[in-house]
Amino acid sequence: MNYLAHLFLSGKNDGIIVGNILEDFISGHIEHPKNAYIPEDIKLGLKMHRMIDTFTDSHAVLKESKALFYPINGKYASIVMDVLYDHFLQKNWENYSSEEFDSFRKRIYESIRYQEDIQPENMKKLVNSMIEHDWLKNYIEIWGLEKAFNNLNKRINKPEVDLIKSLSIFEKNYDFLDLNFKEFFPELLNASRTFLKENHLNG
Repeated sequence: MNYLAHLFLSGKNDGIIVGNILEDFISGHIEHPKNAYIPEDIKLGLKMHRMIDTFTDSHAVLKESKALFYPINGKYASIVMDVLYDHFLQKNWENYSSEEFDSFRKRIYESIRYQEDIQPENMKKLVNSMIEHDWLKNYIEIWGLEKAFNNLNKRINKPEVDLIKSLSIFEKNYDFLDLNFKEFFPELLNASRTFLKENHLNG
């Protein structure tokens, strides 16, 4: 899943929220001594991020969705689906949350400032850009998806990779992908709530 889903599934604990973003900047074992500087609540966020990714990557419904994008995106089909499922989460927001989307966004933008002193510089840049350009509301729009894919193209930095091409497939198969999301996401939501409960965290 992409940023919106990870942040939504994190609940309301600031450490979990930050950890779900920080995981993109951490490699190897979470409990490795090199990560001793990371507070325990943020480590739980790292673990939750990996749980979400493992659950998502192994789910049969997601594999059906990804299959549409393999011919043009290859191994990057998973990244495409991460972004597109953020679109469907925003589209179907009221099915999964009693919190208004605008209130959620504002809360998250405050939470991701938590423990800024331990955030690596590239994460700080991402967080600042996310807040300044209000990323979380843009996934509902085609231009927002195009912008997200363009940013990912720059990070991948391979001339033969253009994730923007996936948008034509997305539009042609919109209803199918929407139905797949509605089948998949409640299961991921339940798994995430179980994680939070087992770790004695509210949210």
